[in-house]
Amino acid sequence: MNTNEPCAAVFPVDEDFMRLPNNDVIQLEGRQQKITYYLTLGGWNISSPNHIINVIDKFDFSQLDVLVLVNSYHFLEHRVIEDIIRIAAQNNIEIYWARDDRDVDRQAIEEMSDELKVCTSFICNEVAADISTVLHNFDIPIVSIAGVGPYVQKFQVGLKLRNDFVSAGYKTLYISSRREGVLFGARIFPEFLFENGMSFSEKIYGINHYIEKLCREEQPDVVLISVPGETMELSQKHKLDFGYLASIVFSAIKPDVSILNL
Repeated sequence: MNTNEPCAAVFPVDEDFMRLPNNDVIQLEGRQQKITYYLTLGGWNISSPNHIINVIDKFDFSQLDVLVLVNSYHFLEHRVIEDIIRIAAQNNIEIYWARDDRDVDRQAIEEMSDELKVCTSFICNEVAADISTVLHNFDIPIVSIAGVGPYVQKFQVGLKLRNDFVSAGYKTLYISSRREGVLFGARIFPEFLFENGMSFSEKIYGINHYIEKLCREEQPDVVLISVPGETMELSQKHKLDFGYLASIVFSAIKPDVSILNL
């Protein structure tokens, strides 16, 4: 589709994405991008009072230039991802991957995209870790947003707080636990936090130095941090990550205000 502004869609939207504030405009590679279409899978029964939700089986993809893959409560099967890449190849669509599926075979997706000549970009932060053994202190107010379990709307709360602080005239640095944060003008945690290969203490130093560097560069009045993972195991059945990621972040910074989403 040839227009002055690329025509963009997000997929697969669900209740989580539709509750995000200002979800009709995102940021892609430094530019403002209007979302024209919201796509979902048949059977998810997603509705919105403000937007038309299209099911991909009945959607005309020839209208699109850009497709942004976002997070969802529902599991997205690998065959659906492969179908999307094939559709993108047939319609000359550029794909941006903003999902947090850490178990997805990125190499396989990139190889399939290359084979079909699809431009697929992964939104992530692959900055190298600074693991020198000095913990920086912060004289800027820090607000943390943590959760006792998954899907407790940390991202929504962070975006709302940022909007409120900005509206009140405060320069705000928001570090999101989700890759989608980039789409909404937030910073995101570096990939080394989620990967193997570094020790617990090395990750603490790395995150501390990363946040200190952002504060030094951006000179914010307040810092919002959406803490990845959960603060503890939920039950004998649901161990989650035993609060591993949250322990790293809370060891790297000492918030002045802590919000806990239930």
